[in-house]
Amino acid sequence: MVERPTPAPVLPELPLQELECFSVLVHQLHFGRTAQRLGVSQGRVSQLIKRLESRVGAPVFQRTSRRVELTELGRALAEQVVPAFERLREGYDAARAGAATARPLRLGFQCAVYEPVARVVAGLPEGTVQLVELPWADPFSLLARGEVDLAIVLAPCREPGLEVLMEFSRQPVSVAVSAAQRLGGADGVAADELAVLPLIEPRGPAPEYWREANAPRRTPCGRELAYSAGAATIQEGLSMVAGTRQGLLLCERSTAYVQRPDIRFLPVPGLEPTTLEVVRNERRPHRLAAGFVELLAGHVD
Repeated sequence: MVERPTPAPVLPELPLQELECFSVLVHQLHFGRTAQRLGVSQGRVSQLIKRLESRVGAPVFQRTSRRVELTELGRALAEQVVPAFERLREGYDAARAGAATARPLRLGFQCAVYEPVARVVAGLPEGTVQLVELPWADPFSLLARGEVDLAIVLAPCREPGLEVLMEFSRQPVSVAVSAAQRLGGADGVAADELAVLPLIEPRGPAPEYWREANAPRRTPCGRELAYSAGAATIQEGLSMVAGTRQGLLLCERSTAYVQRPDIRFLPVPGLEPTTLEVVRNERRPHRLAAGFVELLAGHVD
């Protein structure tokens, strides 16, 4: 029997990444804002646009040091591609929203599932909520990619496309140090005393504004704080603290979940307290999200 060749695809392969980047840049007309919207580097945006122009065969944008504009070819391409890509995105999001009705609410959390959250989860039918631990220094990526539906994270969140639904649990800051470390007194340690203590910071892709809030670079009086090492998780950071003369900043409530005999937790009243936020992805709503937040609001002070 003669083998028949596999038929060629009816449509040529579409460069979807390039077209998505093109569609966003058409609206933004700014490489930096486009990169922020897509969650990639500005260099990656330039690379995708150059690749698209190579495929098309001519420039689709005119770039100067001050502005970005569509070329005549770019305008013609945008008239066809942008509405089609928006419809494609709407259809995809609608399908995800429909699928969300048949699966549990995926709830991301940092460090620990605190008492109010645990009470809400326990009060719902079994299987309603699926808990997902988020990396200490990467609070937003899983939510942005749609791998969790809600995230309870350390504030602040200023990410495009992510919406803060609730803020709660304002907590004083403590510093974790080795039990053998001589630092502070009965009431804790002054913020300026931390200037002599090498600190451990979150290691990961968290945005700089979030790092500044949760691993401050200066005390309120202006003394510089030094970070000598990084950790991907709170537990990793505490293990480093136990065996060195380094310190780790964390909120007071977290200390109740990570107690160990080789570590002391000292209040640092001079530092700005931390808060938690409940955040969702605006483009990927889950049918249970609003109800969960309403229940949580009834369990917090």
